[in-house]
Amino acid sequence: MMQLTNGKNVSFRLLDRNDRQRLYDYLNQLSAESKSRFGPHDFDSKTTIEICDNLCGDTIYFIAEDSDNNIIAYMLLKKGTLDADRSRYDEYNIYFDENLTATYAPSVADEWQNTGVGTAMFQHILLYLKNCGYKNLVLWGGVQTLNQRAIHFYSKHHFKQAGSFWYQGKDNLDMFLDL
Repeated sequence: MMQLTNGKNVSFRLLDRNDRQRLYDYLNQLSAESKSRFGPHDFDSKTTIEICDNLCGDTIYFIAEDSDNNIIAYMLLKKGTLDADRSRYDEYNIYFDENLTATYAPSVADEWQNTGVGTAMFQHILLYLKNCGYKNLVLWGGVQTLNQRAIHFYSKHHFKQAGSFWYQGKDNLDMFLDL
C-alpha cells in the first residue's frame, strides 16, 4: 500500500483469476472517451473471463486498487511489439530487439486521473521491466494526438516521439521509452 499526494492509499499487483468481475466492472465504468483511447481488447464479460483464465501468455496484466479493493487502474505489458507497431517503427528506421522490448497499454479510472496513481503505477511497472532486463517500452498502438494529457504524461516520463500515423479517423503518435 502506498499513499498518493491526495492522501489516498493504493496498492499495485498482478491481475489474478479471481478479478474477473472487478475487471469487468472497472472497464465498464470508464467513460466513452477513456474507452475510445484504450484499444488492446474489448470491454465485454467474455473478454474479461478469457483474460483472467489465461494469465500465463505473453501479456502481463497489472492493476491498482484503492483501499476498498476497487480496481482503479489497469495496465498491460506485452512482450515484444505488435506487428502493426513494428511495421511503423521499421518505416521510421527505429528497430527494437523483440526479446528486450515490451509494449505498454495503460488505463486509469476517470475519477482517479490526475491523482498520481498513473505515475506511481508506471514507476512500479518500470521497476518490473528493469528487473526483467527490458531495454525499451513502446506504446501499444501509439497515443491519439488529441489526448494532450497522455502526451504530456509520456513526455514527462521521457518517452520519445517516433512518428505519426492515421488510424480509424484519428491522428496518432508512436512513442517509445529507452529504459
